[in-house]
Amino acid sequence: MATGNKHIADQVYLSQNALDKGLRPDLSEQYSLSIQLSPDGFSFCIFDASRNKYAGLMAYNFPSASPLLLNQIVGSIVKQNQWLNLNYQQCSLIYETAVTTLVPNSLFDESKIREYLKLNHHIAESDLVKHDYLPLPDAENIWAIPTDVVTMLNIHFPNARVFNHTSTLIESLLLQNKNREAEEAVFVNIRKSTFDIVILKGNHLLFSNAFQYRTKEDFIYYLIYVLEQLHLNPEKIGLTLMGEIVRISEIYEVTYKYVRNIAFAARNTDYQFSYVFDEIPNHIYFNLINIQQCGL
Repeated sequence: MATGNKHIADQVYLSQNALDKGLRPDLSEQYSLSIQLSPDGFSFCIFDASRNKYAGLMAYNFPSASPLLLNQIVGSIVKQNQWLNLNYQQCSLIYETAVTTLVPNSLFDESKIREYLKLNHHIAESDLVKHDYLPLPDAENIWAIPTDVVTMLNIHFPNARVFNHTSTLIESLLLQNKNREAEEAVFVNIRKSTFDIVILKGNHLLFSNAFQYRTKEDFIYYLIYVLEQLHLNPEKIGLTLMGEIVRISEIYEVTYKYVRNIAFAARNTDYQFSYVFDEIPNHIYFNLINIQQCGL
């Protein structure tokens, strides 16, 4: 990191550094770059289309930052990482925010996107409100992103296609479960202070929402509340975990007290993965890795 940003560098640490030795910067235009950005993290993976293989992944963690500080952090990361300064065949970026609202496409009016979002969320007047069309549920995901963050992304990743993280999560889950039997299945994507619940019935979207939590009690309260509201039996329903969760953790332990059929998300078998992914649990970067296949 630059000397002038030493105070920022002190807050940022590289939590994952897995790059295939076969990756070549001079061949970057044969690769696709996928990025995941949140107020407390930045990660990216590289997909080698010529080999149909994921060949690298790097992740940085830092304390939750304001849009202004986030811009400085990302700028510092980009400056010191050569892989973020190359031209790629394709660049996709997902921005993590719980400020989202799903609207069926048949009811969607683009001129009212701010009104839709204000029904469920407080948004700043300066926030940019965007929407992603989700083909499989035939719905629009409306979401907000700070204008300062948009400006920063346009500077560092001008060719990136930018989506909300729940858009890619929903689409990839529906795609991977397109042949599922007509039964309910629960998917929970866990992040540092928020988590997403997506529930499918067969190959149809039944429920999607995000919740903030600070303790394991917060987490299990919201999860069980959602299951109760949808009349799903915790002892019988299948639950798939993904994101920042490991088996030896308070979150897993409290979940297992109530939900017996728990699995961790698997990787997409349509793609190959470099040896550098052998030490990375399959479920942790599920959403980042699946940007490629979600079809948005």
